[in-house]
Amino acid sequence: MTTPSTTSQATLRLHGRSFHWAGRFLPAYQLQSGAQLYHVCRQVDDIADNATTIAERLRARQMLCLLQQRLASRSPGEPYLLMVLEDQSTDTPIEYTQALPLSPIDRDFVATLETDICSLFSPGSRAYHAMQDLITTMTVDLSRLHLTSESALLHYAYGAAGTVGVMMCNLLDAKQPDRALAFAIDLGIAMQMTNIARDVLEDAHDGRLYLPAAWMSGDVTADQIAAGDDQARQQAWQAIQQLLALAEHYYVSGWQGLAYLPARARLAIGVALRIYRDIGRRIHRLNATQYWGHRVVVPSLAKAYQSILALPALVPAKSPVHDETLHHSLGRTLAFYDGASSHGAI
Repeated sequence: MTTPSTTSQATLRLHGRSFHWAGRFLPAYQLQSGAQLYHVCRQVDDIADNATTIAERLRARQMLCLLQQRLASRSPGEPYLLMVLEDQSTDTPIEYTQALPLSPIDRDFVATLETDICSLFSPGSRAYHAMQDLITTMTVDLSRLHLTSESALLHYAYGAAGTVGVMMCNLLDAKQPDRALAFAIDLGIAMQMTNIARDVLEDAHDGRLYLPAAWMSGDVTADQIAAGDDQARQQAWQAIQQLLALAEHYYVSGWQGLAYLPARARLAIGVALRIYRDIGRRIHRLNATQYWGHRVVVPSLAKAYQSILALPALVPAKSPVHDETLHHSLGRTLAFYDGASSHGAI
């Protein structure tokens, strides 16, 4: 019999191999909770990623809006939603109410939120706010996206993965969560930057380009990269190097923040950090031809080596001080967390 726990573990093993490897170092109860959280976040991401046609994207918008409402209300009964669309010709919001029949996958997702994860969130908590931000960011992903600036990149990276850092912070029983939170957000941002650096070609085929336009001369588009335009790919390759250099600052901060976690969680997240960071370092060692020719992965033997290199995480730094310049452009976005309670959040 398939249970939510086995389903979550299977999702983590299939789609989050680095995290599945690192999860071996966690206590069983934290691994189970982390796998459930990953399962939910992965499904939110897949709703956006798997929508390719206009009709699919409309339905995905509806589903994400529904999930935000269900997260807010957790009310029983058949769901319906109030969608707000933008009329591109007039920029006027169009509101309409539409019953939304759910597929078996959708029903499973809603049930998972209500029974396994959503009950752990309390409205107004940090985890609740972070999940809402994650869903909103995935809604943005439904359009042909090209980020314009470094600030836009940081906002996207926070929404896509810094939010997961917020949710994981309390799930892993972080000490002094008010201090730990900024470091957890930074680690999520760093990992998302690695994802972006690794998947530029794959994202370009989906009409998305997360490398900031301000980092590239000329009007480089996702279509040009997908089509193999040499000049566009050279500009993108230079921007990838800049992205990897920026990610390093956030990895350094994330590593410092491990000090606020219990020992086993400190080691597990340290392992995940080292493995993800190694993806970026492997990309950095490639030339452009090699990069565009294959997707970088970290083989099992290298993961074992990175796990050994993570052992110093067991000796935490004393009360690390967060580098506030890392959040300079995120001030208003992160302001909620300054006054919010961490109680009730996972």
